[in-house]
Amino acid sequence: MCGVSVILSPFADNLQGAISSMVSVMNHRGPDGKGTFIDKINDSLFLALGHNRLSIIDLTDHASQPMKSRDGRYVLVYNGEVYNYREIAQQLDRSDLPEAGYGDTAVVLAALVKWGRQALSMFNGMWALVLYDAQEKTLLVSRDRLGVKPLYYYQDGSALYFASEIKAILVGSRARLSVNPDVAVPYLTRGLLNFSENTFFTGVKQFPPASYQLFDLRRGGHFLPHTERFWLHPFEKGEEPEAGRVCSEEVRTALIDAVMLRLRSDVPVGVLLSGGIDSSSIVGAIAHTTGLDNLTVLSVTSDDPSANEEPFIDLMARYVQLKPQKVNVSNDPFALLNRLIEACWFNDEPALSVSDLGHLRLMELARARGIKVLLSGQGADEQLGGYNKFFYFWMLQLLKDKHYWGAIKTLVQFARHSNTLYEFRISEAVRYLGKTRLASGTFIQPEHQHRDSIDIGFQGSYSKREWIDLVKTSLPALLHYEDRMSMSQSVEVRIPFLDFRLVECLARVHPSEKFDGGWTKSIFRKAIAGLVPEEIQYRRDKKGFNVPEDRWMKKEFAPRVLEMFASGMLSEKLGLINAGKLRASYRDFLAGRGYLNGRHFFRVYAFETFLRRFSQEMCG
Repeated sequence: MCGVSVILSPFADNLQGAISSMVSVMNHRGPDGKGTFIDKINDSLFLALGHNRLSIIDLTDHASQPMKSRDGRYVLVYNGEVYNYREIAQQLDRSDLPEAGYGDTAVVLAALVKWGRQALSMFNGMWALVLYDAQEKTLLVSRDRLGVKPLYYYQDGSALYFASEIKAILVGSRARLSVNPDVAVPYLTRGLLNFSENTFFTGVKQFPPASYQLFDLRRGGHFLPHTERFWLHPFEKGEEPEAGRVCSEEVRTALIDAVMLRLRSDVPVGVLLSGGIDSSSIVGAIAHTTGLDNLTVLSVTSDDPSANEEPFIDLMARYVQLKPQKVNVSNDPFALLNRLIEACWFNDEPALSVSDLGHLRLMELARARGIKVLLSGQGADEQLGGYNKFFYFWMLQLLKDKHYWGAIKTLVQFARHSNTLYEFRISEAVRYLGKTRLASGTFIQPEHQHRDSIDIGFQGSYSKREWIDLVKTSLPALLHYEDRMSMSQSVEVRIPFLDFRLVECLARVHPSEKFDGGWTKSIFRKAIAGLVPEEIQYRRDKKGFNVPEDRWMKKEFAPRVLEMFASGMLSEKLGLINAGKLRASYRDFLAGRGYLNGRHFFRVYAFETFLRRFSQEMCG
């Protein structure tokens, strides 16, 4: 895990200074080494590459970047890990590899040199990479299948910038950019982040996942990406899930192999354990396969019974005979809130919830314990119907298909076995109101309410709706904050549930097998039998890395929130928010009235904090 920086500019003046500043501002992403490379393409174009190194595999200086091929023709900067590098190396000759050796960076470079863009389909991992061919004057840019690793770009006149974080682009280009209201409004109303290529900074965009672009630098002119895909999700290929096509044993095998592959490391590895079935299954898979020697488990706990996972964390720990390291976020909630401005800076966007700040604390614990690699259970819910909303989407699918008896049977089974029906909250359900209807009932100014146009409702197909969460409206935001909070502490997070083989396997599971017998994730629960205690395997509720956010926003945080809402708000000056209506809505919330919950108001607080932190980099 590292940071990459790229500049294509017609000006050679201060190019070294610009690329060095981009590298320096991302020192947290890779404090173990820095490097730059500059080349002249022609009289009117120059290239600069920069890299921050976090040493995970091959800790020697041979693995430093930018890395050159043996003949010096190719130069690679690369952020991420390709876990199956050993298997790929077996298909290469020793002469194919750079003198750097057999680490994953050397193998990635050699594979790209030998097979070109076709090598991308061979990679199992997470990456954002840039490969320069000094002879042909081409630049290959690529990002992994599901966008685990970030990559942004910005064109400023005839100069083009790429970087792992937006702040590096801002520093390198010295641009002052306006806030993008098409991104800000859906965040404020529905809590949507990273749902499109756009970012909070107008003009800065995300390079799309599962894609590559080959730039011919000799042509000059416009460089804006025109990408091609190297991977399609089964839904995108038109594959329909079929009942009986995938068995629980196949899911189990794919999960265990994904976990084992992500244990490859030359530094200590840990696991984030929430007490839910996803993270518990990772711990169980490791215990079942290799044992837990030298494995550290990290967990967030709370004194609030509605948010605390500690009983299940301890249950899983006893089951595999290990002692987890815990962070209790209830001891001092203001210690979390005080970190918000820092979290917004690392995020390059507002925090989604107070949970992000708890995650930052957890990453600090990992760093203090000397853990540079953590495995996370992220990504399972989006593929297995794990969120409560998916139960309702499945019910709508049954009713749409006129499977009325099946809908009644499912409803009865869930009432008997699951807490899904009892955990329904109108304050959460309002997120799924139709386009603009939610914004019109909040504090968004009328002239911007049309920007609340992202449909996150059923959309007529359960499989489509699950896929949308995976690639657009849920997982990308979670991947963003997990990357930024972990990298703020120079810690790499690996996600077994996003192994593309497991993703393709789960995409072929019929929804009826995900909701069988009154349980969400039914086929997965069967698949992990013996890996976790039955009390976790068949948990009725779902919490995750939770904090008592609603209570804090009503009590502990209320004075600070009221103070901010009463002051001159930048979001009001930008014309996005009606501050008077905001204050009235918050008073209703404090009095137990209205349908907005604490997250709505935390997002405004976080957005305002974000604007103040980046006020020097923004215009307008």
